[in-house]
Amino acid sequence: MGDDKKEERKSYTFLDRRGLNKENAEERQEVKKNTYQAKEGPAPKGAAPAIDFTTLIMSFASASMISMGIVPDPATGTNQKNLIIAQQNIDIITVLKEKTKGNLTQEEDQLIDQILYELRMHYIEALKGQR
Repeated sequence: MGDDKKEERKSYTFLDRRGLNKENAEERQEVKKNTYQAKEGPAPKGAAPAIDFTTLIMSFASASMISMGIVPDPATGTNQKNLIIAQQNIDIITVLKEKTKGNLTQEEDQLIDQILYELRMHYIEALKGQR
């Protein structure tokens, strides 16, 4: 009897019925077509790539490189230095490495070590350039 109650709870579904006119329904269908879920297989053309740990780390690394002025800002196309932001991004990657210790694949662990090494070397060079 206890198992029947558990099964009943699993079968509940909730529907968002806000704005159920034709125009909104078509918009939702278009959004569904353009939304990529990692579980669904390869991404369709024009869809964003799946987000995983590597993508997260690369995002922070890219932000750090942009903040050090090594890579141009994609929004403006200019090189701008903000070493405080660069250091914060490096620190975030360091915290992620510490908090995920023992839970990463060998490839992820090697990637994060290599990225931190390279970012720290670039950061030291950027500091020298400020003097």
